[in-house]
Amino acid sequence: MLCFYYLHQKVERGIGGVFEKYGRFIARHPWKIVVFIGIMNAALGVGLLKINPESGIDQYVPIGSTASKDQKKVESLFKINTTVNFYVQSLPDLGQFGEVIIELKNGDNILNISNWRHIIELNAYIQNTSIGDSAGNIYSFSDLCARSSGDCVVDGSFLLDKTFILDMNSRNITYPIYNLSSHQTIVLDRFIGNVDHLNGLIRHATALKLRFNLQSESFDLSRQWEKKFVERMALFENTDITVKYSYSDSLSVELSKNVTGDISVFSVTFTLMIVFACLALMGMNCVDNRYFLGLAGILSTCLAILASFGLVSACGITFVDIVGIMPFLILGIGVDNMFILLSGLADTNSAQDVETRIGKTIRTSGIAITITSITDIVAFCAGAASVFPSVRNFSWYTGCAVLFCYINYLTFYTGVMAINESRVTKQLHWFTCCKTKTHEALKAEGKSKMFVLFCGGAARQKREEVEGPIEKYPKVLLKKAVLSGPTRIVIIILFLGYLGVSAWGARNFREDLDLRNLVSSDSYHYKFYDTNLNYFSQSFFVSFYISSEIDYRQESNVLKIESLLKKAKGDKDIGSTFQLSWLNSYINSHEYDNSTKSNFTIGLKSFLALHGNIFVNDVTISGNSIVASRFHVLSTNLKTSSEQASLMVRMRDIAKSSVLPVFVFSPPFVFFEQYVQIVPQTIQTLAIAVSVVFLVTAIFMPLPVLILLVTVSVSMIMVGVIGLMQIWGLTLSSVTMIHIVMCVGFSVDFSAHICHAYAHVPGENRDARVSTALDLAGGPILNGALSSVIGIVVLAFSKSYIFFSFFKVMFIVVVVGAMHAIFLLPVLLSWIGPIYGTPETEPVNDKMKYSETDEEKQNELMNYKQNTIPRLSTASLRSLNKAS
Repeated sequence: MLCFYYLHQKVERGIGGVFEKYGRFIARHPWKIVVFIGIMNAALGVGLLKINPESGIDQYVPIGSTASKDQKKVESLFKINTTVNFYVQSLPDLGQFGEVIIELKNGDNILNISNWRHIIELNAYIQNTSIGDSAGNIYSFSDLCARSSGDCVVDGSFLLDKTFILDMNSRNITYPIYNLSSHQTIVLDRFIGNVDHLNGLIRHATALKLRFNLQSESFDLSRQWEKKFVERMALFENTDITVKYSYSDSLSVELSKNVTGDISVFSVTFTLMIVFACLALMGMNCVDNRYFLGLAGILSTCLAILASFGLVSACGITFVDIVGIMPFLILGIGVDNMFILLSGLADTNSAQDVETRIGKTIRTSGIAITITSITDIVAFCAGAASVFPSVRNFSWYTGCAVLFCYINYLTFYTGVMAINESRVTKQLHWFTCCKTKTHEALKAEGKSKMFVLFCGGAARQKREEVEGPIEKYPKVLLKKAVLSGPTRIVIIILFLGYLGVSAWGARNFREDLDLRNLVSSDSYHYKFYDTNLNYFSQSFFVSFYISSEIDYRQESNVLKIESLLKKAKGDKDIGSTFQLSWLNSYINSHEYDNSTKSNFTIGLKSFLALHGNIFVNDVTISGNSIVASRFHVLSTNLKTSSEQASLMVRMRDIAKSSVLPVFVFSPPFVFFEQYVQIVPQTIQTLAIAVSVVFLVTAIFMPLPVLILLVTVSVSMIMVGVIGLMQIWGLTLSSVTMIHIVMCVGFSVDFSAHICHAYAHVPGENRDARVSTALDLAGGPILNGALSSVIGIVVLAFSKSYIFFSFFKVMFIVVVVGAMHAIFLLPVLLSWIGPIYGTPETEPVNDKMKYSETDEEKQNELMNYKQNTIPRLSTASLRSLNKAS
């Protein structure tokens, strides 16, 4: 084990020496560095002019997924003209439409003839919605509607059919299947909601749904009509019915609006952080006052955000909605870096020159923030490889911001510290920069108490003189808690309980993304979606595609197709009674002729032309060959993401099991893909991040016990975050995956700080070193945790799921991470921490106050080494190694 100590010494001398030389260089040229870095950040910020914002639900859909590839295949195999032959089961996407749900305000049965005049009035109101183009042309719904058999396609239009109205009056509406005519069978749970039925007949229903389908060939005009539809529906009034409405792009638009609105609260956060940082650092010493260092810290962070936004935007990376949470995160990281650097500076001897003190600050605290910054950056680099655009682009912006934050603190902020320390050395007032006398000197001159308070001061003699209340007082209680035998046992028991609860929560953590959460609860789309989810079936068409030519005349192929569809309908989540098969209908028609390949194709064309319009989009014919075809089944009412993803996987397995050249696709599959990929993507990212934590810790603190403690601590924190997320009502999705990736970096920060402090302080035993480590890192950890909570507290009132879930996860990781760093790790270090001597740097010890001379310090250091290191080579080394 002694070899690890010498390795640690060698690493410290090598890396620490480089950092110290760098700090001295900054101290010699502070103004040049500050100006240069400020200009560089501003110049990079110009890249914001090229920012390319992108909104919508597509951000949360994986790129290059199987469903996306299958969707392109469908588009290439089948060409659909929605102005002539629109059938919803044939669409390669969800289409364009305006949609309404109609309810009675009194909640009574809506299937009553007395209500039908309201429905007819609403239908006419919607169909009269019109728009104009730049040329002055006017387009109504009938001009832009999707058509079939020459008529506009309105899903649910059968509700206005005379046959349905007669059956409704006679209470003869069968459920769930209703035959409007001999040729039209309707699945009612997609159009009539919250149904009470008895013996197959509807007795009561609460809601009706209509969908007004639009042409995809006139995409821009159709989208314009959709927006006009929303405007008019917002103005629609009726004394008896309530109408909830939405359109095909409502979710994306409302999501973007929700996120954009909450980004504005960053100004409040920015103000709170300035106030906290300045109050935490401002004291009554008018010379050694750190008020402007607090301002400079916030400025350094904001410059890093500006530079990262500019650079990444200039590189063409799309600015997705969720990147809006990045400034809140970076403010927390930046302020944490600031407190660590200031703690290191406060720990230097004020009798030494500025260059020496800045060099020693960067040697210790600079390495500390390097460890945490590297782990943060690499964690986001792992996220940048994600297949989810939201995760990938967020990681690019945030990883770059962490990098610039680190650079700014080791350049811009270090330069500001050097400038400030030069002022302190010259005994200048923090605000007026005038020569200032000590409090004692002013009192001796008979000055008033107010004058002494606001105009007197001197350079600090010990670190307690510049520590704020959060740094100074809590650590006294912390030391007593972690260094007392009974409280140590209590701490361990509490953490074991926490770990047990967290493990239980993590075990039950599930993947899901409730689309209602993505928009504000007062949004029109939220109200529509909530009612639609609760009252109407969420079934969807699932289609099996034969993607290359086969001989449909052969009985063996017909049997294989029937077997395929039978397997699909045998699935628990596929309706057993519904099937659309052009082949089966053709075989049973008068036009069927399989005598030759040519006759088979000619007969099929006649079949489709005469009465097979519903199948016209399901067969692609080239000459006498059928180059592609498809068959449709219908899912049951699936509401949860796990059910939807599971069905997609099972249908793919059925398709793969067939010897036919077949694949399965449904437009919702494109969105369901995230539920399949989110778990492996999250596990992969976490594994990479934790591995990096281990590696970085091993490089900068090559002591096995510290490497183990930091890695285990990060792992425990992540288990706690995931478990508490589940308990707090969050689920795993492409939104919360971003938060989890972010947490890896944050979870290592506090743990690394306390372990790094322990590794670099002397002490007669483990308890003494833990005590000194808490002096050095305890205050900054508490300040950093509190500032991070202040930075996100405004998001607790956010209406956006993205921001509110970010608040929950950040709050968990900050609190849990801080508790590990100031309670659990000190207790473990006091039991099993390394007890070797410290590296050859100037030690900091409770016994060494700043009134001591350098000679006295060096004598104590030499005495410490002589009394500690030789013992490691005695006969008791074996037992010492075993103990450590």
